[in-house]
Amino acid sequence: MPTTPLKNTLYRLALPLLAPSPRGRDNMRHSIHGDALVDMRGYERLLRRHHVLGASLLVREGDRCCEVHTSVARPPHPCGEKTLFRVASITKMATALAVLRLCGQGRLSLETDVSTLLTGADAWLKGVTVERLLSHTSGLRDIPAVDEALRDGLTLGELTEKADARALHPEGAEGAFAYCNLGYGLLGCVLEAVTGETMDVVFAREVFGPLAMRATLTPTALPREDIMPITRVLPHRGPDMVIPPLGLVPRETPDPQRHYGLTAGSLYTDAASLSHLLGMLSSGGLWRGERYLPAETVAEMARPHATYGADDPRLCYGLGLLIVEDAAISPRRLIGHQGFAYGCADGAFYEEGTGKQVIFLNGGCSEARRGRFGQCNAEILRFGLKQLNPKQPSA
Repeated sequence: MPTTPLKNTLYRLALPLLAPSPRGRDNMRHSIHGDALVDMRGYERLLRRHHVLGASLLVREGDRCCEVHTSVARPPHPCGEKTLFRVASITKMATALAVLRLCGQGRLSLETDVSTLLTGADAWLKGVTVERLLSHTSGLRDIPAVDEALRDGLTLGELTEKADARALHPEGAEGAFAYCNLGYGLLGCVLEAVTGETMDVVFAREVFGPLAMRATLTPTALPREDIMPITRVLPHRGPDMVIPPLGLVPRETPDPQRHYGLTAGSLYTDAASLSHLLGMLSSGGLWRGERYLPAETVAEMARPHATYGADDPRLCYGLGLLIVEDAAISPRRLIGHQGFAYGCADGAFYEEGTGKQVIFLNGGCSEARRGRFGQCNAEILRFGLKQLNPKQPSA
């Protein structure tokens, strides 16, 4: 993934030459629902520029909404109203909601020391709180040993024996921002430890059901034809990813010692469902007239808890929420999350103050970044925020 300025430059130079693109009159088909985009041709140009292989775009402003489902024939990426996407790190918003719902029930608190709940890993988790995990300020790091441990089915205790504890939780690093998938995976373990239920049951009860989301952490229960395959466009290689190996592991019972790889990025859902989640957040915790979260809890989620610093001065992180302040996209803060995995670059954001939403899910596209933010996400956001405004009369 291109994460440095040099890598991004080389990546962009190689894209037109080496990446598949949905070009050709018959290669890209759209199914449009609700309002029409102001500039459909402009949207097609963006899809081609970023080599997007199948996508759903949702743009919402108040009661007005447009959904565009785009299918690509070569390579085949069909998309329709029933299509579900693996949304990668957008999962973290749902994970934060599940955790904060339990906090509201008095079963957890932001100050809970997770080492008291996850035995076997208490030595290197001592002092790590729920809030630190939610805001990526725990000092934990993602290292190759974690992926190997997940692949081999190791417990948390066995992971700490295999990995250098200082690499996982460097001395003096607590409080500093370091984006960490392991930390969000541990939050899933915390949910199972506290409830005695699988995270699938907890998410269904606390998030998916109340917010009327068509969503799951268990893709094996889904018809394969309903899942958007993901293709890495550069370097272009197959086969397409539909369900990664970790998603095939059965989870009939809770296992807080081994389920630390799922709640960081394994959510399958659609744009309409994510719109429900964003609508609740932009309404201060209200959903369809009911109180889902206290307003002060939502405000705390959207408060900057950490900054990306020199890596990207435009970005801050709250509790499960990425906060974007970029005047080139919007004069207001944008709140939500992006997700990168296996070649997709997804985004789901609302504009603070107006509640406008732009959600873009895809089956593979350019992963070029500016700083730590996806270039495709930035351009789709800037485009989408203008699409439901009425056309200005010509002079």
